[in-house]
Amino acid sequence: MIPLLMLLALGGLMHAARSFAGASPSGAILLTFGFLLLTAYFAARVVSRIGLPRLTGYLLAGIVTGPYVLGLVDKPMLEQLKVVSGVAVCMIALTAGSELKLAQVRPVAGVLTRLTLFAIVGSMFILGGVVYALRPLLPWLNAMDPTGAVAVAMMIGVALSAQSPAVVMALVSETRSEGPVTRVILAAVVVADLVVILCYAIASTVVGTVTGGGVELVRTVASVGWELLGSVGFGVLVGGLIGQFLRHVSRGASLFAVMICLVVAEIGQRILLDPLIVMLAAGIWLENFSRADASRLLHEFESASLPVFLVFFALAGARIDLFTLYASLGPVAILAATRAVSFFVGGKLATAGAGVDPAVRRYAWFGLVPQAGLALALAILVQKSFPGFGPSASVILFGVVGFNELIAPVILRAILIRSGEAGRREAADFADSNH
Repeated sequence: MIPLLMLLALGGLMHAARSFAGASPSGAILLTFGFLLLTAYFAARVVSRIGLPRLTGYLLAGIVTGPYVLGLVDKPMLEQLKVVSGVAVCMIALTAGSELKLAQVRPVAGVLTRLTLFAIVGSMFILGGVVYALRPLLPWLNAMDPTGAVAVAMMIGVALSAQSPAVVMALVSETRSEGPVTRVILAAVVVADLVVILCYAIASTVVGTVTGGGVELVRTVASVGWELLGSVGFGVLVGGLIGQFLRHVSRGASLFAVMICLVVAEIGQRILLDPLIVMLAAGIWLENFSRADASRLLHEFESASLPVFLVFFALAGARIDLFTLYASLGPVAILAATRAVSFFVGGKLATAGAGVDPAVRRYAWFGLVPQAGLALALAILVQKSFPGFGPSASVILFGVVGFNELIAPVILRAILIRSGEAGRREAADFADSNH
């Protein structure tokens, strides 16, 4: 009862605060950050009492207070807080990379390869085919010639296949999961994001060429090469820097890591590097090749990052346009169901070999279903890169992402518990509302 009363009080205070004019930009940013932080915290307390994951509470807090429902947090406020999303993505990537222990991944390397081929790449073609088949329901696609429609449908299929290390890491941390299923899911979503980024770059180049968008093949290939290889190289340097700090400085490791994430989030994109890949590479290097104690950093880092993660997921919820989702419910529901089924079939094919843990065979495929950061980024990229059809296509992408953001975390949490791996990890928990 008290968390619910606190939510009502916070909403009233935010409404009153917004009625005063003349607030400085920095003051508005701090006000919005604090409001989302507290609202997400208490919303998580409310939903956890009815058996839902706290992550759902964070998302619902953003949806209800966001520009499409109550409007307590409007679109300019979301834009001002985009730095929080960037830092959170970097922090999640660093944590995910540090969790990716190559010695534990090698035994399941074959499963990961098959998951990438059958589930990830396979779903791109299946989703692309379904998008093309839905042409009668998509006037903007139906108006194109067959060649252009095929190219655009494939690009959308690639964007729809994006994963969410952020959601997976949040739920793994909340449930304290550890075991074969958890390791396979974490490794799969990390590898899948890299594959999706590469495939999207190729698909968007083809679409630009076919539809007359003026995309230059050589320049695009060079840009993708720099983004992937340059990000990995820069990430190794960042990992080495954090490792040296851990080895020679006894305190302040988590604060130093947050500062590095802020720098990478702000500078990385300006020099055409992907902050997600940079910090993934940094985490992998830190855990597997550095002589520093990465576990000490993770223990401090996850607790210190709680405020950023709460606001990050609340911002993700605030961007879900419920009205757009409802207006395109038919195609969105078909594509969301197709995406889940293609991952299910691909996951079963990938884990059909001998020697695969039965729990991995039964549950690992669902770790690919949640969506968040990368999928939203690709939807925005489609919207901006292709003015002719991008805004209409992004409605479908945002709709599928919103649908999966609301449904998938609840199911994935239940799967992690049902697999028997929940509660095996002893670590700080950024998703735990007791911190």
